[in-house]
This record gives sequence, C-alpha cells and structure tokens, in this order.
Amino acid sequence: MVAELRQIAVTRALSLLKEKENAEDVAGEVMLRLWERHQDLRDNADEVKHLADTMSRNLSLDSLRHRRRHPILRIFHRQEKDEEEAGYSPDIPDSFTPQLYIEDKEAGEIVQKAMIQLPYNWRRIVEMREREEMSFAEIAQVLGTSESSCRGMMSKARKRLLQLINIMTR
Repeated sequence: MVAELRQIAVTRALSLLKEKENAEDVAGEVMLRLWERHQDLRDNADEVKHLADTMSRNLSLDSLRHRRRHPILRIFHRQEKDEEEAGYSPDIPDSFTPQLYIEDKEAGEIVQKAMIQLPYNWRRIVEMREREEMSFAEIAQVLGTSESSCRGMMSKARKRLLQLINIMTR
C-alpha cells in the first residue's frame, strides 16, 4: 500500500511540476504527512489514495507558487564557486543588464545569510542537493541516515529557508 501511495503522489506531482526531482520531493512530503496522520486515517484504501493524490496536487501547486514568488532560490543552480576558483567571469548574455547583475548578487548574499542560520545537517543537505546535485541516496550515505530522513529534513530546510528569506527581504 505504501509503494502505491508513493506512486500516486509522484505521478500527480510529476504531471504538475514536470521535474522528477521536485516530484520526488513532493511525494516525500506527502508520505511524511500521511505517516503523521496515520492513526487518524480510516482503513478505507480508496479514501487514503484520494488523500495522497489531493495532498500531492496541493503541495505541487504550492511549490509552483513559491517558485514564482521566490525566484531567489534559483541562485543555487549557478556555478559561481567554480567560476571564482577558475578566476574568470562567465560569458554574460546581452540581455543581462547591470541591474540584473546587482539583483542577482544581492540575492546570492541573502541566500547565504539565510543558509548560515539553518541547523548544520539541514544546511549540508541543501548544499549537497542543490549545489552538488547529489541524489537523496547519496546524501543519506554521506550523513549516515536513511533516504526518507533526508527527504524530510530537506523539506523542513526549504521551508525554513523560505521563511528566513522572507524575513530578510521585508
């Protein structure tokens, strides 16, 4: 039943988010929430499946809304570290204005300040997942914990990171 619920959550999230990794994150969050409520759930399998599907849909839509509201998180996907170590600046596209450059740099500083405030394990998981693009299985192996634990911590870390960024940008 658990594998079936996870598949329902992944399928729904993937249909909305179009990215497997994000869909996996949503499915992990759905499974965590279902587990937290497992004593309140009835034995009706169809009802639980519907709940998993609904949770996945809602979390996916929330994720899409947060991406629009918080484009600052895209900063993780830049490879500033490699470029700085190599001692060169990247080719800057014509549409990249000085204003965009300054905004991008400020966004990076805000993210770094927020990251410092996260608990150590949360910060490490976010760095390994976003900067080093490691899978949850690889992260779990490095930290000596389970993959599901890593998914749960990642979800909590992202939520806290967004809260910190909101506070800093007010």
